[in-house]
Amino acid sequence: MNQRKTRVPLPHPPPYRPSRVTYWLTVLVAVLIAFAIGASIWMLIDSWISGSITTNNRGPRSTYTLALQPRRFWFEFVWQSVGTVFLLAAGVFGLWIYRKVQEPLSTPKRKRRAKKT
Repeated sequence: MNQRKTRVPLPHPPPYRPSRVTYWLTVLVAVLIAFAIGASIWMLIDSWISGSITTNNRGPRSTYTLALQPRRFWFEFVWQSVGTVFLLAAGVFGLWIYRKVQEPLSTPKRKRRAKKT
């Protein structure tokens, strides 16, 4: 007798299925990250077109113009661009993780052929 016929099948827990609450929280976080990325890109484009940029610090904000303070303008522009790229990378990484933990598609297993002896 082979093992398949003699082995007692073990009870396995059902596969994990996320609840509706966790699903909608994931959707909410994804929408918030997408909104933050879009708003950051819009602010960068608006600053580039207008030629003035405002810092994003918590204290008193400073506004730099391209005509009067080009070094500070470009430094702040690059700094905000780095923050935008970081948000974009975090969003892509989160999407990758979300896809990795999803339940795999059920693919039929190939049947093994019996060896000829």
